[in-house]
Amino acid sequence: MRGRSLVVDLHSHTTCSDGQTPPRDLIRLAKALGIDVLAVTDHDTVEGIPECLEEGRLLGVRVLPGIEVSSRLEGQDVHVLGLGIDHAAPGLLGRLEKLHASRRARIGEICDRLRRLGVALEPAEVLAEAGGKSIGRKHVARALFKKGLVRSLNEAFNRYLGQGSPANVPANELTPADAAQLILDYGGFPSLAHPGFLEDPQLAERILDSAPIRAIEVFHRYRSSTRHLRYLDLARRRDLRVTGGSDFHGDEHPHNGSLGSFRCPPEYWKEFEYRLRGL
Repeated sequence: MRGRSLVVDLHSHTTCSDGQTPPRDLIRLAKALGIDVLAVTDHDTVEGIPECLEEGRLLGVRVLPGIEVSSRLEGQDVHVLGLGIDHAAPGLLGRLEKLHASRRARIGEICDRLRRLGVALEPAEVLAEAGGKSIGRKHVARALFKKGLVRSLNEAFNRYLGQGSPANVPANELTPADAAQLILDYGGFPSLAHPGFLEDPQLAERILDSAPIRAIEVFHRYRSSTRHLRYLDLARRRDLRVTGGSDFHGDEHPHNGSLGSFRCPPEYWKEFEYRLRGL
């Protein structure tokens, strides 16, 4: 890495959840873009990690095993990144399978709500869109778009699926404390994902009061170019590590960047890596 700083992206997704890039292709893209360290953090699944690790060893990209665990607090969706998690632990895989079962049931509820709104979409169509992977609202949005029921993924979320919209169904009953503890139970480092997207700016403080979270995703694609400063100050006040990432999905969703477009600055990565090693 002589002559340049490490390029570190600690938030990305593959086709194993709601991304559009297969695991090996994600690592190839990271290599092509000059990314040195990439955390693969699919929603509620670690299925893509083995392929990513293998491809990373071949290409010289360091892959950090991760996950993004869904939770809710005070009626709002809260996501917790689990960085450096033991992705092969049998206990973790068993607990995730229970989450997946609840997510499949959720899709049925969403389709029921859509039907009552006059929008005909069957759970089987959404499951087919997910291809047997961890399923979520983005797969519903894609199925709606594919059937011509909406003109874009943004419209699907704005009209039907976003928080407060008529067909929105909470992902599960985990709290942020549950999510963080799950990550800690399997050797991961919990980081509060994109707090700048929380509707209540003070909710991040209350999450940190109640959950064993060790870091905050400060650097992300926030709507304001200065929004990250609030969370950098919060991290300093609470003695939390700082993470950052693109939240790459490979599609048009406005909250997602291109791979490596938002990063964990080298100085914060160095501090975070130090804690990851337990030093």
